[in-house]
Amino acid sequence: MSGEMGAFIKLKRLMGIELACLELRTLIRLSGLNVSNIECGDGWAKVNTSDGLEQLLSVINRAALVKEITINGVKYKPTLIKAVLSSVRKDSPHLNPLHALLMINLTGVTEGPIIDPFVGVGTIPKIAEELGIRAIGCDIKSVSDLICNALMMPIRPHSIKAIVTDPPFNRVFRTESRLSSLYIKFLESAIELLAKGGSIVMTLPSYLLDVVIDEAASLNLNAYCIGVDHVHGALSRFILCLSKDDN
Repeated sequence: MSGEMGAFIKLKRLMGIELACLELRTLIRLSGLNVSNIECGDGWAKVNTSDGLEQLLSVINRAALVKEITINGVKYKPTLIKAVLSSVRKDSPHLNPLHALLMINLTGVTEGPIIDPFVGVGTIPKIAEELGIRAIGCDIKSVSDLICNALMMPIRPHSIKAIVTDPPFNRVFRTESRLSSLYIKFLESAIELLAKGGSIVMTLPSYLLDVVIDEAASLNLNAYCIGVDHVHGALSRFILCLSKDDN
Protein backbone atom coordinates (compact mmCIF):
# COMPACT_ATOMS: atom_id res chain seq x y z
CA MET A 1 0.00 0.00 0.00
CA SER A 2 1.47 3.37 -1.01
CA GLY A 3 2.22 5.81 1.79
CA GLU A 4 2.17 3.05 4.41
CA MET A 5 4.19 3.61 7.57
CA GLY A 6 5.76 0.84 9.62
CA ALA A 7 6.31 1.09 13.38
CA PHE A 8 8.15 -1.13 15.85
CA ILE A 9 6.70 -1.06 19.37
CA LYS A 10 8.39 -2.19 22.58
CA LEU A 11 5.90 -3.60 25.09
CA LYS A 12 6.33 -3.83 28.85
CA ARG A 13 6.53 -7.43 29.99
CA LEU A 14 5.11 -7.09 33.50
CA MET A 15 1.84 -8.67 32.32
CA GLY A 16 3.12 -11.17 29.78
CA ILE A 17 2.23 -11.44 26.10
CA GLU A 18 -1.54 -11.80 26.22
CA LEU A 19 -2.56 -8.61 28.02
CA ALA A 20 -0.05 -6.35 26.25
CA CYS A 21 -1.11 -7.53 22.80
CA LEU A 22 -4.82 -7.39 23.62
CA GLU A 23 -4.52 -3.86 24.97
CA LEU A 24 -2.71 -2.65 21.85
CA ARG A 25 -5.20 -4.31 19.48
CA THR A 26 -8.14 -2.94 21.49
CA LEU A 27 -6.85 0.64 21.42
CA ILE A 28 -6.13 0.44 17.69
CA ARG A 29 -9.66 -0.83 17.07
CA LEU A 30 -11.23 1.92 19.19
CA SER A 31 -9.21 4.63 17.45
CA GLY A 32 -10.33 3.65 13.96
CA LEU A 33 -6.68 3.69 12.87
CA ASN A 34 -6.28 2.29 9.35
CA VAL A 35 -3.96 -0.65 10.03
CA SER A 36 -3.11 -3.25 7.38
CA ASN A 37 -1.10 -5.56 9.64
CA ILE A 38 -0.36 -6.12 13.34
CA GLU A 39 2.24 -8.58 14.60
CA CYS A 40 2.63 -9.08 18.33
CA GLY A 41 5.01 -11.13 20.47
CA ASP A 42 6.74 -11.22 23.83
CA GLY A 43 7.79 -7.63 24.48
CA TRP A 44 7.26 -6.32 20.95
CA ALA A 45 4.73 -5.47 18.25
CA LYS A 46 4.89 -4.34 14.62
CA VAL A 47 2.19 -2.17 13.07
CA ASN A 48 1.73 -1.01 9.47
CA THR A 49 -0.65 1.89 8.93
CA SER A 50 -1.52 4.30 6.14
CA ASP A 51 -2.58 6.97 8.66
CA GLY A 52 -0.20 9.63 9.89
CA LEU A 53 2.22 9.77 12.81
CA GLU A 54 -0.09 11.86 14.99
CA GLN A 55 -2.93 9.35 14.70
CA LEU A 56 -0.65 6.46 15.62
CA LEU A 57 0.88 8.29 18.58
CA SER A 58 -2.57 9.19 19.89
CA VAL A 59 -3.24 5.47 20.22
CA ILE A 60 0.12 4.71 21.80
CA ASN A 61 -0.15 7.55 24.31
CA ARG A 62 -3.07 5.88 26.12
CA ALA A 63 -1.49 2.41 26.32
CA ALA A 64 -0.35 1.23 29.76
CA LEU A 65 2.00 -1.46 28.43
CA VAL A 66 3.70 0.36 25.55
CA LYS A 67 7.30 1.25 26.41
CA GLU A 68 8.30 3.08 23.24
CA ILE A 69 7.65 3.19 19.50
CA THR A 70 10.22 3.51 16.71
CA ILE A 71 9.32 4.95 13.29
CA ASN A 72 12.02 5.52 10.64
CA GLY A 73 14.70 5.28 13.32
CA VAL A 74 13.07 7.90 15.57
CA LYS A 75 11.91 6.79 19.03
CA TYR A 76 8.78 8.12 20.74
CA LYS A 77 7.60 7.45 24.28
CA PRO A 78 3.97 7.59 25.51
CA THR A 79 3.19 10.96 27.10
CA LEU A 80 -0.32 10.49 28.50
CA ILE A 81 0.63 7.94 31.15
CA LYS A 82 2.65 10.37 33.28
CA ALA A 83 -0.14 12.94 33.32
CA VAL A 84 -2.84 10.39 34.13
CA LEU A 85 -0.93 8.48 36.79
CA SER A 86 0.33 11.56 38.63
CA SER A 87 -3.16 12.27 39.99
CA VAL A 88 -3.60 9.01 41.95
CA ARG A 89 -1.99 7.24 44.89
CA LYS A 90 0.83 4.82 44.12
CA ASP A 91 1.56 3.48 47.62
CA SER A 92 0.94 -0.18 48.47
CA PRO A 93 -1.48 -1.90 49.08
CA HIS A 94 -3.53 0.28 46.73
CA LEU A 95 -3.97 -0.85 43.13
CA ASN A 96 -1.04 0.11 40.92
CA PRO A 97 -2.41 2.97 38.76
CA LEU A 98 -0.60 1.59 35.70
CA HIS A 99 -2.51 -1.65 36.14
CA ALA A 100 -5.75 0.29 36.62
CA LEU A 101 -5.16 2.08 33.30
CA LEU A 102 -4.51 -1.29 31.64
CA MET A 103 -7.72 -2.77 33.06
CA ILE A 104 -9.80 0.16 31.79
CA ASN A 105 -8.22 -0.11 28.34
CA LEU A 106 -8.96 -3.84 28.18
CA THR A 107 -12.71 -3.18 28.47
CA GLY A 108 -12.74 -1.37 25.11
CA VAL A 109 -14.99 1.31 26.63
CA THR A 110 -14.59 4.90 25.44
CA GLU A 111 -17.45 6.76 27.15
CA GLY A 112 -18.90 4.59 29.89
CA PRO A 113 -20.48 4.23 32.22
CA ILE A 114 -18.12 1.91 34.06
CA ILE A 115 -18.40 1.00 37.73
CA ASP A 116 -15.91 -0.02 40.42
CA PRO A 117 -17.87 -1.63 43.27
CA PHE A 118 -14.75 -2.06 45.45
CA VAL A 119 -13.50 1.45 44.85
CA GLY A 120 -11.16 1.87 47.85
CA VAL A 121 -9.21 5.12 47.41
CA GLY A 122 -10.74 5.64 43.96
CA THR A 123 -7.85 4.81 41.64
CA ILE A 124 -9.95 3.28 38.86
CA PRO A 125 -12.65 6.01 38.65
CA LYS A 126 -10.03 8.77 38.83
CA ILE A 127 -8.07 7.36 35.91
CA ALA A 128 -11.28 6.71 33.96
CA GLU A 129 -12.27 10.35 34.40
CA GLU A 130 -8.84 11.47 33.17
CA LEU A 131 -9.59 9.49 30.00
CA GLY A 132 -13.01 11.12 29.62
CA ILE A 133 -14.89 7.97 30.65
CA ARG A 134 -17.88 8.33 32.97
CA ALA A 135 -17.24 6.24 36.09
CA ILE A 136 -19.08 5.26 39.26
CA GLY A 137 -17.41 4.02 42.43
CA CYS A 138 -18.79 2.53 45.64
CA ASP A 139 -17.47 0.71 48.70
CA ILE A 140 -17.96 0.18 52.43
CA LYS A 141 -15.74 1.64 55.14
CA SER A 142 -16.79 -1.05 57.59
CA VAL A 143 -19.71 -3.37 58.23
CA SER A 144 -21.38 -0.67 60.32
CA ASP A 145 -20.52 2.24 58.00
CA LEU A 146 -22.23 1.30 54.74
CA ILE A 147 -21.80 3.54 51.70
CA CYS A 148 -22.52 1.02 48.95
CA ASN A 149 -22.66 -2.75 49.10
CA ALA A 150 -20.89 -4.34 46.11
CA LEU A 151 -23.24 -7.31 46.32
CA MET A 152 -26.41 -5.17 46.13
CA MET A 153 -25.46 -2.13 44.05
CA PRO A 154 -28.18 0.51 43.55
CA ILE A 155 -27.70 0.61 39.78
CA ARG A 156 -30.33 0.16 37.08
CA PRO A 157 -30.11 -3.39 35.63
CA HIS A 158 -28.38 -3.86 32.26
CA SER A 159 -27.11 -0.25 32.21
CA ILE A 160 -23.36 -0.65 32.74
CA LYS A 161 -20.92 -1.17 29.86
CA ALA A 162 -18.05 -2.38 32.02
CA ILE A 163 -17.14 -3.24 35.59
CA VAL A 164 -13.50 -2.65 36.44
CA THR A 165 -12.52 -3.52 39.98
CA ASP A 166 -9.91 -4.69 42.48
CA PRO A 167 -11.80 -6.71 45.13
CA PRO A 168 -10.35 -7.67 48.54
CA PHE A 169 -7.67 -10.30 48.07
CA ASN A 170 -6.27 -11.26 51.50
CA ARG A 171 -6.80 -11.04 55.23
CA VAL A 172 -5.65 -7.43 55.38
CA PHE A 173 -9.12 -6.49 54.16
CA ARG A 174 -12.27 -6.90 56.26
CA THR A 175 -15.06 -8.97 54.77
CA GLU A 176 -18.17 -10.53 56.25
CA SER A 177 -17.62 -13.90 54.57
CA ARG A 178 -15.02 -16.14 52.96
CA LEU A 179 -13.37 -14.54 49.95
CA SER A 180 -14.60 -17.28 47.62
CA SER A 181 -18.20 -16.53 48.63
CA LEU A 182 -17.61 -12.81 48.19
CA TYR A 183 -16.33 -13.26 44.63
CA ILE A 184 -19.19 -15.59 43.67
CA LYS A 185 -21.83 -13.22 45.03
CA PHE A 186 -20.13 -10.31 43.31
CA LEU A 187 -20.34 -12.02 39.90
CA GLU A 188 -24.00 -12.89 40.47
CA SER A 189 -24.71 -9.24 41.26
CA ALA A 190 -22.51 -7.87 38.48
CA ILE A 191 -24.11 -9.79 35.63
CA GLU A 192 -27.46 -8.15 36.42
CA LEU A 193 -25.92 -4.71 35.93
CA LEU A 194 -24.06 -5.38 32.67
CA ALA A 195 -25.54 -4.35 29.34
CA LYS A 196 -25.39 -6.83 26.46
CA GLY A 197 -21.81 -7.21 25.31
CA GLY A 198 -20.58 -5.67 28.57
CA SER A 199 -17.37 -6.76 30.27
CA ILE A 200 -15.81 -7.30 33.67
CA VAL A 201 -12.09 -6.75 34.21
CA MET A 202 -11.04 -7.68 37.72
CA THR A 203 -8.12 -8.76 39.85
CA LEU A 204 -8.19 -11.89 42.00
CA PRO A 205 -5.80 -14.07 44.02
CA SER A 206 -4.39 -17.08 42.22
CA TYR A 207 -6.07 -19.62 44.51
CA LEU A 208 -9.52 -18.31 43.51
CA LEU A 209 -8.97 -18.40 39.73
CA ASP A 210 -10.64 -21.77 39.12
CA VAL A 211 -13.56 -20.91 41.43
CA VAL A 212 -14.20 -17.59 39.69
CA ILE A 213 -13.88 -18.99 36.15
CA ASP A 214 -16.27 -21.85 36.97
CA GLU A 215 -18.81 -19.41 38.43
CA ALA A 216 -18.40 -17.09 35.45
CA ALA A 217 -19.06 -19.97 33.05
CA SER A 218 -22.23 -20.90 34.93
CA LEU A 219 -23.42 -17.32 34.42
CA ASN A 220 -22.57 -17.39 30.68
CA LEU A 221 -19.67 -15.03 31.15
CA ASN A 222 -16.80 -15.76 28.75
CA ALA A 223 -13.17 -15.44 29.88
CA TYR A 224 -11.36 -13.68 27.02
CA CYS A 225 -8.06 -12.82 28.68
CA ILE A 226 -6.05 -13.82 31.76
CA GLY A 227 -2.79 -12.19 32.85
CA VAL A 228 -0.59 -11.97 35.93
CA ASP A 229 -0.38 -8.88 38.15
CA HIS A 230 2.94 -9.02 40.04
CA VAL A 231 2.22 -6.98 43.19
CA HIS A 232 5.58 -7.65 44.82
CA GLY A 233 8.03 -10.52 45.26
CA ALA A 234 5.74 -12.53 47.55
CA LEU A 235 2.40 -11.78 45.95
CA SER A 236 1.01 -12.27 42.46
CA ARG A 237 -2.60 -11.92 41.39
CA PHE A 238 -4.45 -12.50 38.15
CA ILE A 239 -6.17 -9.94 35.96
CA LEU A 240 -9.22 -11.63 34.47
CA CYS A 241 -11.36 -10.31 31.60
CA LEU A 242 -14.93 -11.57 31.25
CA SER A 243 -17.55 -10.69 28.64
CA LYS A 244 -21.34 -11.02 28.75
CA ASP A 245 -22.94 -12.88 25.85
CA ASP A 246 -25.00 -10.77 23.46
CA ASN A 247 -27.70 -13.46 23.45
